[in-house]
Parts: sequence; structure tokens; C-alpha cells
Amino acid sequence: MHARVFRSDGFVRVEVSGAADLDGLLRMMRKISVQTRSHGDTLMLVNLQKMEGELNFTGHYVLGEQVAQHLSHLTKLASVVQPGKITKTSEKVARAQGVQLSVFDSERDAMAWLLMAEQQTQPGDTAMMDPVRTAFWEAFQHLFPLHAQAIQMANGNLVISWPMANDPNALYEMSTPITIRFEPELLQVMLEASSAEQRKRIAAQQENVFRAGLVGYDPYAMVPKARVIVLG
Repeated sequence: MHARVFRSDGFVRVEVSGAADLDGLLRMMRKISVQTRSHGDTLMLVNLQKMEGELNFTGHYVLGEQVAQHLSHLTKLASVVQPGKITKTSEKVARAQGVQLSVFDSERDAMAWLLMAEQQTQPGDTAMMDPVRTAFWEAFQHLFPLHAQAIQMANGNLVISWPMANDPNALYEMSTPITIRFEPELLQVMLEASSAEQRKRIAAQQENVFRAGLVGYDPYAMVPKARVIVLG
């Protein structure tokens, strides 16, 4: 994987080529973080359209976490991917931690957004969970460290992780994520609940299933071993 850095009036542009590799992207990001901090850069465009292959869901999630960890000094960060490959996962994770990352399939659109004088919030950028996912997170939150974070993804899944930057045994700054998928029937029952208290009771009834799904989970595991738990 190779990265070429260009500086234009007002922003820095990075062009990435080679096979998609999470570890390579993370190493590249750390180097760029040092460079942009030393140059005082605040706007950056990363073009990934020449990158071959793509990351899986967990890779996108970890990438979003690392953007928040290493590129928080940027005012805006635009990422450009091949048409049809926008997942919004890294964007949503980074935005949930306060970093203005937006993903596009056109460099022209990315530059237009990047150079706008006023920041605009795109539909769906909010990191808030809906009442159904909130009920599940409140039911399961006690099973995790106090600083654990839950993010509702665009597809409705709930993803849980927590910072591990100060843990010498950790491979990444965040724990290996846990993804919760919900069967449609369970979501329908939650949606038909007459009150928040009823939703909480229904969510609490899933705790034993959720605990069983956590058996063997290792927060230090490599990314491909991320846990997926299905409730329903």
C-alpha cells in the first residue's frame, strides 16, 4: 500500500493505492497524523479509489475509531471511495466521537464539501440511538466497563466497544467490537411496546441470550475475530 501526499491551497490531499489492508491503513494514518499536525493542516481529502479490494464491516469500524483517535485535530476530513462502496460505518463511528468525516464516491463532491465555509450536517449523521436500541443498551450496559460506547449503525445494528489505549496488552486503542443484530420479530415487539418501561422489560428479557453470546469473547482479539450476537 502506497500513499502520495499533495498540498494545495487550503487543504492536503492524500492518494492511496495498493491492496486494501487494515494494518497498512492504520500505519499510514499515524504517519499522516504526525505530518498534518506539524504542518498545522486542518482540512484533508483522502482518495481511496485506487485501492484494490475493500475492508469488511469490522475493518471499517476500527478505521473510524482510529480516525477519531489520530485525526481529531482536523476540522474536516473527506474520504473518496469507488462508486457503490460507501458503507458509512467509518463515518458514523468517527462522527460519534466528534470528528467531521464524510465519505463520498466523487472527488468533486468531496472537495465541494471540504471547502465549504460553513459546516453542514448531513442527514443521518447523528450519533443518537433510537428508543429501541437505547433500551437494549441500558439493559446490557452493566456488563461492560463504565467507559464503553454503543453506536447505532445505519443498518440498525448496535456496535459496542471501549477505549484501551492505556492497556499495554491491547493491539488497538479500542476493544474488539461487539455487533448486536436484531431479528425483525423482536424489533416489531419493541416498536409495539406501549411505554419506555415496557421496552426496558422486553430488552432485559434478552440478557441471558446476550450473555451466552459473549461467552469466549476476547476484547484483545484481532479484528477478524469480532463478535456478532443475534437477538430475537
